[in-house]
Amino acid sequence: MTDGASPVLIVGAGPTGLTAAVELSRLGVPVRIIDRAAQPATTSRALAVQARTLELLHPRGAGAEMLRLGNKARSTALHARGRKLATVELHRMPSRFNHVLLLPQSETERLLRELLHRQGVRVERGVELLSCEQSDGGVRAVLRKPGGAAETVRAGQLIAADGAHSGVRHALGLPFDGASLPQRYLLSDLHVDGDLPSDQLSVFLAADGFVAVFPLSGGRFRLMATDPRPHAADRATPGLAELQGICDHVLPTPVRLRDARWSSRFRINSRHLATLRSGAIFFGGDAAHVHSPAGGQGMNTGIQDMINLAWKLAMVRRGQAAPELLDTYQTDRLPVIRALVRSTETATRILNSTNPVLHQAFSRIAPIALGTTAVQDKAAAVLGEVAASYRDSPIAAGGGGIGRLRAGDRVPDADVLPVSGGVAGRESERLHELLDLGRFTLVVCDPAADPAALAERFRPWSEVLIVRQVAVPADQPALRGTDSAIVRDLAARPGLLLVRPDGYLAAAARGTGPERLAGWLRGWLTPVRERPAVG
Repeated sequence: MTDGASPVLIVGAGPTGLTAAVELSRLGVPVRIIDRAAQPATTSRALAVQARTLELLHPRGAGAEMLRLGNKARSTALHARGRKLATVELHRMPSRFNHVLLLPQSETERLLRELLHRQGVRVERGVELLSCEQSDGGVRAVLRKPGGAAETVRAGQLIAADGAHSGVRHALGLPFDGASLPQRYLLSDLHVDGDLPSDQLSVFLAADGFVAVFPLSGGRFRLMATDPRPHAADRATPGLAELQGICDHVLPTPVRLRDARWSSRFRINSRHLATLRSGAIFFGGDAAHVHSPAGGQGMNTGIQDMINLAWKLAMVRRGQAAPELLDTYQTDRLPVIRALVRSTETATRILNSTNPVLHQAFSRIAPIALGTTAVQDKAAAVLGEVAASYRDSPIAAGGGGIGRLRAGDRVPDADVLPVSGGVAGRESERLHELLDLGRFTLVVCDPAADPAALAERFRPWSEVLIVRQVAVPADQPALRGTDSAIVRDLAARPGLLLVRPDGYLAAAARGTGPERLAGWLRGWLTPVRERPAVG
């Protein structure tokens, strides 16, 4: 591993690269972020911001403005044969952000860019990566600057966030296994006049494809539809007349399309890398995984990739963690990515199927399945990405758990009462807001515990750990599903939660017995060395 003064070179300034730059610079890691485009993109592209992404970005300074600007969809409705088949109730998500926030990607990027600027870092635009190679534990890269001059740079690490056609991935010769789905699709942002809900994602199935409509603000909608001429030679940008004809054919009620800002044809690739790391080079976002936009999870996955990686990279660079911690970026995220690629590909094949038997079977089964509470709860949690867990990653081994909450799980955003001097305060705070974003947080869920004694027990890791003592009320109507059950259990039987900087549980123990937590810390982090006495 190179010295901590060498910057991390981030290639690509989309949501993934910007998140990496925001997180690393916030954690004191020097970064350079480059993008070969001279200007930021202005088209909407990815729209959906999921609950887990909002949980992570809100305490980091971007979530509040995203919520102000975006449009909240609280359900997804499936239609076929002129009627509504079923509704996925998004308010069931076990998160305070129990909706899908619809916000153009250009706005998400702008907010991340502004956050990055406030931290003193600016995107270097019109700068292209010509080549990169690993050297002496770091990376040697050659860049082409806007005037054409070449620059050779030395970086401690390189993060490839350069999209689906990643030059870094190609340079390393890494296979991008998967498939190109056979069907083609149309996409457009436009106004829709008609009886379409402004707070609902609407999917209309037909025997020869589907139309999905996503509400933006100001009466605008994103429209995605099966291309009725997938093999036609004409690949011109779809016009309003073509889009209108498809809607007239598929939608059960009349609508009028107008004022299209942009439209395009595209094909879905469903692929992912088998590794997210090659030495000092790390991959995230579309450079590592591409898949169907079904569920609106691609951009969110890239953002969460980088929040997982950044704290680990910062701690290893500072010598606070074993280098093996960086391997857990891959073991944490790859199972999540694999599951996402599989599920979105399956959903797209079902929705787009022209097989009359499959179409009829789905039309019959969907209302029955989505009529059950268990399926509704699971569907909402998976869509909001709050169900993703790292339980099977090596970093969770031996971490134990409390009740339903296990090492590797997302920690619920409970209302808690901060404790001072053994007395719980009267004003509740959200647990996610109390977590340290750069260190581990030891959450002591017991007002009777001695926080000073615990702090002393964990003094070898004082640079990377902070203690928060809280009382956990049992009655929390804002929580749902498993989150509610976990919090009731914590209220009844207090315990210790060692929470990672990305909000996932590292280890837990009942009562105030800290040995399991200390064992986890010894395995992954480097204790503070004894310092010589001054004077």
